[in-house]
Amino acid sequence: MEFRKLMAFGNSSFVVSVPKAWVEKNRLKKGDVLVVDERPNELVFASKDSSERRKIREAAISAAGKGVQELKTEITSLYINNYDVVTVTDAGLMAKDVKEIFHGLVGMEIVEETTSKVVAKDLLDVQEVSMGNVVRRVDIIIRSMLEDAKNFSGSEAESVYERDNEVNRLTLLGLRTARAAADNPRLLRLFETTYWNIMVSKQVLSHLERFGDQLKRILRFAKEKKLDVNKFREFREIYAAIAKHYEAVMKVHYNRDKTQAFRTETNSKALLKECDSLLEKHSSVVAARLIEYFKYMIISVNGVLRNSMEQEEQ
Repeated sequence: MEFRKLMAFGNSSFVVSVPKAWVEKNRLKKGDVLVVDERPNELVFASKDSSERRKIREAAISAAGKGVQELKTEITSLYINNYDVVTVTDAGLMAKDVKEIFHGLVGMEIVEETTSKVVAKDLLDVQEVSMGNVVRRVDIIIRSMLEDAKNFSGSEAESVYERDNEVNRLTLLGLRTARAAADNPRLLRLFETTYWNIMVSKQVLSHLERFGDQLKRILRFAKEKKLDVNKFREFREIYAAIAKHYEAVMKVHYNRDKTQAFRTETNSKALLKECDSLLEKHSSVVAARLIEYFKYMIISVNGVLRNSMEQEEQ
């Protein structure tokens, strides 16, 4: 953070200098026009044609001596931080794994591949991505996952796994978009939103992604243990209550209904108490594991609710 002194200029204006590093980063020069976005307690400056001036960001990393998870973490970090071209050198026998990592990132396409390196380029225009639409797409997928997981049937597991992967891909796209908007006020105007609401949507996506993970784990557990669904009537009932609570929370989020949000929050506490009561009645390892997943689902959806309360009016 830098501080600049406000100086008088004539009888009716004031001036403030802008950091030289910012001018150079945006490839501006004397005489270029800046856009000034006036807000209640701040002014946001942006170059008028910043999208055209944006410099292509490139990064190269080596796969030598690294495992798949370490590489995935590095590549994902570059993706979220809006690098346009990522080159992985020394790929060798890991080339297949590297390509799978890139395929899991929306917009990243392999543009070059040799025996030693893999190059991927972002072909998606971030200006065409709406955080609101990303949240809605993730929500639609999760609702279908909720429906298919309601009987704890392992037969639905593979289908739910695939949709959870799509939720993960969209979440990373949302994080990338949020970072781009935070760095470029012009995108905030384009998206007709505020920096704060972008950050709220980012947190909502993270909570939804965790919620989806619990659904995947429930079915994975059901498949491994070959659960007899007929023995879990009480568990299916509380699961149905959680699904209904999820729908109520997302309605609050879309409607920005803060009054209803406070009422809905009491449902989270009630559901957590029901889980504790159920655990007292069923002390088996299987019951404890299912209840643990339920609680994480409730906590995740409550996170969505709390973030929704923080949305600004637009």
